[in-house]
Amino acid sequence: MAASCLTLAEVHLHYLNSGGFFDELELDAYLHGLVPLTGEERDCIAGAVNELVDDLLAGGTPGRPPRATYGGTPAAHDAIRYDPRRLVG
Repeated sequence: MAASCLTLAEVHLHYLNSGGFFDELELDAYLHGLVPLTGEERDCIAGAVNELVDDLLAGGTPGRPPRATYGGTPAAHDAIRYDPRRLVG
């Protein structure tokens, strides 16, 4: 999220539109490593971030912001073990 300059509010709104149901405070707590979420919810957040990154790129944003990883990828397993915030970029 930081590398893409996405705000919590932007990600939260897109996350809700993608089927997520946690409020902005809960999402913020997760991103700061204070609460765990299910793999399904983490993947929903990752999907929301990646769609927003794709929108930035389609809009002509220069560079290639990193994409968020999903639960089934090896990088995601490392992120869960060491730093859950890495799941969302």
